[in-house]
Amino acid sequence: MKLKLGISFTALAALFSVSKSTASRVFKNTLDVLGYMLREWVYVPPRGAIRDTMPESFKQHYPNSTFIIDCTEIKTEAPSDPEQQHFLYSHYKGCYTLKFLIGIIPNGMVAFISEAYGGRHSDSFITRDSGFLSLVEPGDVVLSDKGFPHIRTTVEGKGAVIVMPPFSCGVQMSETEMEETYKVAQVRIHVERVIQRFKLFNILNNRIPITLIPYMTDIVRVCGALVNLQRPIIGTAGDTQ
Repeated sequence: MKLKLGISFTALAALFSVSKSTASRVFKNTLDVLGYMLREWVYVPPRGAIRDTMPESFKQHYPNSTFIIDCTEIKTEAPSDPEQQHFLYSHYKGCYTLKFLIGIIPNGMVAFISEAYGGRHSDSFITRDSGFLSLVEPGDVVLSDKGFPHIRTTVEGKGAVIVMPPFSCGVQMSETEMEETYKVAQVRIHVERVIQRFKLFNILNNRIPITLIPYMTDIVRVCGALVNLQRPIIGTAGDTQ
């Protein structure tokens, strides 16, 4: 109930006729068990399995695509500690947030969820620091948006390719650049739709209390495992589910 509805521990205590501290303790203990039991539901399948389940929309333009990555931010309450304020403040959102890197494979399965980072960190920093790049193998194609320019050298150094929409730099794009932007957007939209499934767990839509921040990595990873247990977001023929 806490994950799905996002209701407070005070409300949970009233619903189950227990104290607020008991509701909080039971949730955290259950979260710990779920985190352990579901940890293997977010993983990178063998490359052959990724190819075998690849939708047609990927096969057409990016047949070697392995990961589609994006970062998502979750708002938190304003911390009183100046150091925490600096760590959590997101200039992009204009508020305090936690930030996660989400990586999916072409069929829409969640394959990677980073630990929680403060909103001040860039997408590129999180990608480098989170361990995601250790999953990239020679021949892989990683699809991302424009927020990941500083990982290109590292990805290419591993014998892989990162595909991002072209930068316009204030100049009108050429027809080729427009076509490439459209092709990337066509397939990248799936990671955004998967992240929308995360947000169906209302705990991620409310401002996270400061006291719950230490548990957010486990919370988001449990949500990711539960997303993987749902019907696939796209079929092997590329149809939307």
